[in-house]
Amino acid sequence: MLNQGAGSLLRPNLSSAQLVAAGGAGLLLGLACLRLSPLSVLGALTAILLVLTTLKRPEVALLGLVALTSSLVAEQDNPPIPIGFGTLYISDAILLSLFGLFIIRWMVEPQFRIVRTPLDLPLLAFYGVAVLSTLIAILQGSLPFHQSLEELRIVTNYLTFFVVTNLVREKRQLVLLWRGILLLAAIVAVATIVQYLLGESVTIIPGRVETLSTEGVEYSGVARIIPPGQSLILVGFVTMGVRLSQYRLSWTSLLALLHWGLVGSALLLSFNRNFWLGAGLALLLLAVLGEGRHRQRLVGWVLVSALLAATILLPLASVPDSRAANLVSASIGRLTSLGERETFQDSDSSLRWRDFEYAYALPQIASHPLLGLGLGARYRPFVLGMDHDAYDGRAYVHNGHIWILVKSGLLGYLSLMWLSLAFLLRALKYWRRIPDLEMRGWVLGFALTYLAVLLGSMVNSMLMQWFWTSVIGIMMGTNEAVIKNAVDKSRSDQPEADFHTIDNAQ
Repeated sequence: MLNQGAGSLLRPNLSSAQLVAAGGAGLLLGLACLRLSPLSVLGALTAILLVLTTLKRPEVALLGLVALTSSLVAEQDNPPIPIGFGTLYISDAILLSLFGLFIIRWMVEPQFRIVRTPLDLPLLAFYGVAVLSTLIAILQGSLPFHQSLEELRIVTNYLTFFVVTNLVREKRQLVLLWRGILLLAAIVAVATIVQYLLGESVTIIPGRVETLSTEGVEYSGVARIIPPGQSLILVGFVTMGVRLSQYRLSWTSLLALLHWGLVGSALLLSFNRNFWLGAGLALLLLAVLGEGRHRQRLVGWVLVSALLAATILLPLASVPDSRAANLVSASIGRLTSLGERETFQDSDSSLRWRDFEYAYALPQIASHPLLGLGLGARYRPFVLGMDHDAYDGRAYVHNGHIWILVKSGLLGYLSLMWLSLAFLLRALKYWRRIPDLEMRGWVLGFALTYLAVLLGSMVNSMLMQWFWTSVIGIMMGTNEAVIKNAVDKSRSDQPEADFHTIDNAQ
């Protein structure tokens, strides 16, 4: 009875405290609304929520960053925060908050140690050279400061690598991060498919939604859809392909097959030939690198997918001039165009159209070989017929390798190639030695995806695109976190604390 009485006395006090706290928060909010604009109050509340989320779950903050940069949010729709000399976007604030947390933990937590990896030095060298070349160009007066901010933001997103290696160390954090990213990939895929069904007349997603045209042939009724989440589509397709090769037939594998089918459909509807070739090369290398039973499973799942696609599409495609028939015809025409001589020789082809960029870029590389022109610099004049009111491409290069050579010179480009080679070699060296199947699939899948990015960047500037760089940094950081925990710890006498589960059930 005494205990019950004490409890009943405490409950009103606790409720009163909560009531006072809620009332005080409401009063402060009301006063803030009187003194400041509602938008400023909303921004402050968002910042507080962002800080609290970052402190508690850094991986959730990273998911928010990916959602803002690489899903269904257009770059111009990223919520801005005016800071006087420029604009800070919410995605920038997330990254800065994560680095702030990293620094604070390093300063105040005695047990917190900075994780060092073989990728640290080449990544810092690449970023340092890019920033140095930009500062020199700004100080020399050849590059306005505001003009450099967009590309500086793009390159800075590579630093998500350090957030993962230092703040997302545990298996549960990595699992939440990458399953969340795969969920975002599925959402982007569904939105892409819905957009295709609606056609070009009704636009529900940002990015390119246009009638497909291949080497002068226009396919009426066939929409080409390339959302900002195209990076997640390619990552999701390759990674889920690796995961499927590890699955036996089960409900889990059927769900994985559904996910693969969704992102594969979105990959098809992008009509991005470099994506198609990159994904095909990744699956081919997976068949070569995989173990016998995994290779057999991969072939089995590909055959099942092909059979399901044929079962659905062939009856629909048999109807002349139907949307399904046009889609099949357009896909075949788009793919076979890669084997046609005109694609590589005709000056009007989409591939040869970009040659004029090289005519301006190569002399700039020759005249600024070491450090380049700086991020954001314009390397060519305004070209009539190529540039117009809706598109100013004076700072844009479709070849990502040439872009980096122009902006950061040989020193920046060689640093990036050093980083790329180290990332790929470490993944190929260690992926088989990772005991957890899911983690093993990620490590190999990310390496194959990045190889597709490197090759695709020769015709599509993926290495310098807003929606790719943060994803690339997270992929590289994930691989190093997995290798560090699952492989490096196994060499020592210390117990393997994080990645000790061997997923044999699959």
